[in-house]
Amino acid sequence: MATDNPLQATPLYHGTRDASARIILRDGFRRSRSRSYTGTGICLSESLTVAYEYGMYETGGCILEARLAPHARWADGFGDTTPSRDGWDANFEASGLDAVRAYGGNVWVVWTPGVLVSVRRMSHREAIRRLCAEFDEDGPQCGYNGVVQDYASIW
Repeated sequence: MATDNPLQATPLYHGTRDASARIILRDGFRRSRSRSYTGTGICLSESLTVAYEYGMYETGGCILEARLAPHARWADGFGDTTPSRDGWDANFEASGLDAVRAYGGNVWVVWTPGVLVSVRRMSHREAIRRLCAEFDEDGPQCGYNGVVQDYASIW
């Protein structure tokens, strides 16, 4: 378990609808009421391309940028196993972790919303500029789903 946060300087990205972003910026992040493949935790990514797929893919979407608080308790995965959908929540409850870095950083699952600090909305222009920087660094392979792969191919 990591208690020091070497990734504190690393931004995490969350793509969402504009209306949801306004609520998050006003009230803060909250865990979901329904389970996804990662349980009810808050999903973010070290990769802007992943968040872009979820935020900008929908009309009126946007990207939020956040950072983990220095005191966040996180781990790089849950060991050798990837929990089932219900298992994510059980693992968080048993471990006392605030967050887990999964799938090589493509997905961060945050269990304790309060460890996400300095949350801000990125402008579309800033998101596109950073997306282009990821294309320059990683090439077209950085695309997660179709839309970003198409952009990267054009780039």
